[in-house]
Amino acid sequence: MATDKLLWAAVFLCGAACFNHYVDGSKEGHSQAAPKPNFILFYVDDMGYGDLGCFGAPTTRTPNIDRMAAEGARLTQFYTAHSLCTPSRAALLTGRLPVRSGMCGNAYGSKNSGHPMVLACNAQYGLPLNETTIAETLKDVGYSTMMVGKWHLGQQLEYQPTRQGFEHYFGLPYSVDMGFAYGNDTSEKENILKECYPVPIIEDEKIIEQPANYFTLTQRYADKAKEFVTSAAASGKPFFLYLAFSHVHVPQFAAKDRLGTSERGYFGDSVEEMDSAVGAVLDAVRASSAISANTFAFLTSDNGAIPSTTNTVFAGNNGLFSGRKAEIWEGGLREPAVAWWPGKIQPRQVVMDVAVTTDVYATFASLSGAAIPGDRVMDSISMAHILNISGQATSVVRNVSFFYQGCQLWAVRLGPWKAHYYTQPKPRFPIHNAAGGYGQPDAIDITLRLGGEEDMELDDTLVRGTPHQPPLLFNLETDPSENFPLSGHDDIIKEIQAAVTEHQKNLVPGKPQLPFSNDSTRLCCDEKTTPPCYCNKPPTI
Repeated sequence: MATDKLLWAAVFLCGAACFNHYVDGSKEGHSQAAPKPNFILFYVDDMGYGDLGCFGAPTTRTPNIDRMAAEGARLTQFYTAHSLCTPSRAALLTGRLPVRSGMCGNAYGSKNSGHPMVLACNAQYGLPLNETTIAETLKDVGYSTMMVGKWHLGQQLEYQPTRQGFEHYFGLPYSVDMGFAYGNDTSEKENILKECYPVPIIEDEKIIEQPANYFTLTQRYADKAKEFVTSAAASGKPFFLYLAFSHVHVPQFAAKDRLGTSERGYFGDSVEEMDSAVGAVLDAVRASSAISANTFAFLTSDNGAIPSTTNTVFAGNNGLFSGRKAEIWEGGLREPAVAWWPGKIQPRQVVMDVAVTTDVYATFASLSGAAIPGDRVMDSISMAHILNISGQATSVVRNVSFFYQGCQLWAVRLGPWKAHYYTQPKPRFPIHNAAGGYGQPDAIDITLRLGGEEDMELDDTLVRGTPHQPPLLFNLETDPSENFPLSGHDDIIKEIQAAVTEHQKNLVPGKPQLPFSNDSTRLCCDEKTTPPCYCNKPPTI
């Protein structure tokens, strides 16, 4: 359709990455009577490229995800759209770079500081309601929708999952370190943010537990997900399940009978518990003849791992890539990704085409027959063709990707080339430094809150990184670790700069959502308890 062509043209202008893959010999097109596919989206928290067995982890057992990869495809050049929790999740669910929705932020009160932020436990805002999530898009074409796990797109009721397209919700409103919880004693307790109330568990729109019990959390995630899958299968309606794990973000935790069972230490316990939950959900799919042949599952991580220089038992692994979470080096952005759809995705594929988390939106929309919003710039291209899904051939390719640090453009990938306009220093520093910042040893306290939106217009020259003009250029096909910047490629730099100029023509930054807070927005089951918000006793298991 002409509308689709205009949309894809806009996508190309606003940028993403390069795709080439073979297309099978199956005939294009689907019967009108063909049922809509079901979708399961597994999103892991802070998992690095080297943390899964099928991506090379030597001492972490992940048999269920390994099986998922063996029965489907591994994507080896898959990126998150942002290297930090909140903006990454906004991009995933909207198919748009977080700068467009205002779901990015910079510390130090400068709109161009380049230091990233996430929504706090007392955040004043969240994912704007004028954004359209993939849950809303699928719900409009008849899907049952549920989210299980970490949300982190606004804890106030108006921003919660049930107000963003999900019919049901069970999980935590933000990260596991944002308040006290039971069962977190497998990690450094100083990581718990003191200004937060205890971490709550929300079911639909009600707090059902506070403090949360982490010993049983992942098992409950799996149980709720399985219940939804079984119920949806019985109803005959297509479904979308978004399971966003609280693993493997610090603090590390697991069921008591799993602690100390991994050769990889506490971190391995967390990864392996997450893998077990993935297996339980996929087994529920396999057990139902009604959905086993018509369910597409996709797994990836929100950003890179946070390797530690002090205690590797709590830290993840970004493989051969430099950098980590909250950085624009490959280690902060390149993620393991697995696609699974028996009978549609050929087994044991290795897809080396570039794709980004924003592409999940267009992939699910195109496979379901849903319309992508035409009233805004999208940053999403369907991955169906690079996954060789029958009947989903397309000539549209992702040619360029834009990577923001906070709300500032720091790097661009064009084909095999990656240009850094700003960089953080090497070697890396501990992720949780004394000041509370991410990755910068001299960072000021990012828990300080800005007083008003006018503060976003302060010192534009404050950039917490080294600027490069011309940008540092790397060939990721020959130097994936970004160790050897290249010179003498003026033609490539010129092409990348032209892509940036075109991207910025279509860029209208959204109203800032992240830097503002109000303690009255903190979630509490009952402020009259002693201490406040302790509504359930410690677990006895």
